[in-house]
Amino acid sequence: MTIERSKPASQLPTASTPGEADVIEETMSNMSCRGNADRPVEVIQYRHIAISKSERGERRRVGAIGWRTSDDEPVRQIDRDLYQIVSSEELLERVD
Repeated sequence: MTIERSKPASQLPTASTPGEADVIEETMSNMSCRGNADRPVEVIQYRHIAISKSERGERRRVGAIGWRTSDDEPVRQIDRDLYQIVSSEELLERVD
């Protein structure tokens, strides 16, 4: 069976480039943590997703994973149950 193309592949319009993709953040999980003096802090794990359109439909490319507090303070993960607020260096212990 032969498939005909009206144009060679090199002349077909390209799909959206990464610069044209819409990037969204998808929440993966919420964790209850305890900070200094037993202060409750919610830590949100999220990931970036680039969404672009192509001739074959929507494409989703999964990107980096990150953490932040519910107040939008960046957080780094130290291990499974220990996190740190980047700006203040306050340690947060997971409690759930």
